[in-house]
Amino acid sequence: MRCWQLFRQGFLATLALAWLGAAQAQPQFDDFLGGLDAQLGWSWQVAGNTPTNSHDPARVGFDTDALRITAQAGTLYQNPNNIRNLPSLSVPALRGAWVIETRVRLQRNGLSGAYLQAGVVLFRDADNYFNLHLVYLPDQNNRLSVSGGHEQGGVYQWAGLSGLMWDATSGDTARLMIRYEPDTGRVRFFYDREDGAHWREMDGSPKMLSDYLSLQAVALNSGQIGLYVDTAGGSGTPAPVATFDYLLILSDYHPADVNQDGIVDDADLLSVLFNFGVQRCNHPADVNRDGIVDDADLLSVLFAFGQR
Repeated sequence: MRCWQLFRQGFLATLALAWLGAAQAQPQFDDFLGGLDAQLGWSWQVAGNTPTNSHDPARVGFDTDALRITAQAGTLYQNPNNIRNLPSLSVPALRGAWVIETRVRLQRNGLSGAYLQAGVVLFRDADNYFNLHLVYLPDQNNRLSVSGGHEQGGVYQWAGLSGLMWDATSGDTARLMIRYEPDTGRVRFFYDREDGAHWREMDGSPKMLSDYLSLQAVALNSGQIGLYVDTAGGSGTPAPVATFDYLLILSDYHPADVNQDGIVDDADLLSVLFNFGVQRCNHPADVNRDGIVDDADLLSVLFAFGQR
């Protein structure tokens, strides 16, 4: 009797989901509670980089609720392509009014004059990427600001984005946000230096998505979204440290596309089955977001099978 009741409850829940709409905003979110969330499929691989596996475990650690990366020599900038410790998530084409957000603290420590930076990067490979970052400006007495850049086919350019400058003694932390407006084709860039003014739009924003071909390639075709710190060739002891509190990727994937690869298929069905009974907030296999992976989630995947 209980099996039938569960089936009936799941069926009704699925009908309710269908009535609300076939697609809704689905987040990929990690707040780094003691480590990287294994359910999200984090990778240290950067195609075209040397080494391809960028991970140096001695330089990566976790505070209670933050990812901590101690900087070392290495950069994505043009020819070197030897960035270290770049964790990223694979994403299909981004849909709807997508948003990417992170919070980063960047401690310069003993670094010599260089454009030390840390933030979020969207990439297809080491020669094609877009980054938005918190940066120390050596030509401005190492004051902090926010900026961005993009590389296409191995040629790097400033993204034409900037923010106010401030002294690190008044705060070395900023939240960064990229937000796309599908009705206009524009992408907007924001930062919050946590001084009470909340989100500010960066100078130079908004831009057409087509202004940044590498960003457009990830948004339209799939790619990687990751977190990085880059010493820009500088050195010094102690080494700089970048601390990330979270990464949020919000896109209108189909809610039953559990692994968010762009199609509802066997992989999504297996994910629900293997996690059946798990109770956890924001679990990828909890399709209807009711806090438990159960019959309702299984039926959601079955009824949406093959959809994109």
